[in-house]
Amino acid sequence: MSWPIRGLLGAAALAVLTSCGVSEDEVVQIREGQTLGDPEVGLQYCSTFGCPYADQACLEVFFEYGRSPALCLTLDVCERLQCAKEGQECAIFDGFPGQVKCIAPR
Repeated sequence: MSWPIRGLLGAAALAVLTSCGVSEDEVVQIREGQTLGDPEVGLQYCSTFGCPYADQACLEVFFEYGRSPALCLTLDVCERLQCAKEGQECAIFDGFPGQVKCIAPR
């Protein structure tokens, strides 16, 4: 493979990897004194079948260092999180896995 083609493929791969990052506006942080999961049970990763409990959903959390793996979290997760950027609010987006990130309020 020639050098120009290798360079082009490398640049394309880099563009794909960096496009999966988290924007400054989407960053959530865990509130002081809170945890994402139950301290006694800990966090569980989602399987291809979803989560073991009915009140949980498979969710990726958008932290400043990147997206978390898909975790089994209760749908009140936004009550335990805060947005890094003032004026934003936490929201859960549907999907498999769903996404927990900050958005501009309506």
